[in-house]
Amino acid sequence: MKKTIRIVAVAMAVLMMALMFAACAKTLSGTYSAETLGTGKTFVFSGNKVTVTYKIIGFSSDPIEGTYEIKDDKITFDFVDEEGVENADLKSFLSGLQASQDFEEGDGYIKIGGVKYEKK
Repeated sequence: MKKTIRIVAVAMAVLMMALMFAACAKTLSGTYSAETLGTGKTFVFSGNKVTVTYKIIGFSSDPIEGTYEIKDDKITFDFVDEEGVENADLKSFLSGLQASQDFEEGDGYIKIGGVKYEKK
């Protein structure tokens, strides 16, 4: 009986630690954007959710919603609605974001794949 109680106690401790680490995942908050020569991207972060808007001279995409995860200085996005995007440039951009990319956070900015996005 004591052995069973000990096994259950250890299992519960491991489960609680796993949940604690999952709850401590790095998240961002706020709006970050970068623009060059009328072309740019804007990310709006809230918890583990992100909304991306892509801008190309005179055209702004509809906001695309997804999720993201930051782990070991890498960021990975997942856009559920990517297949519904009609604009080929935007679709290509979203596909490229889905790969794990280098991530850096500084005072008032973030860098995703080497591109610096200023906090608004």
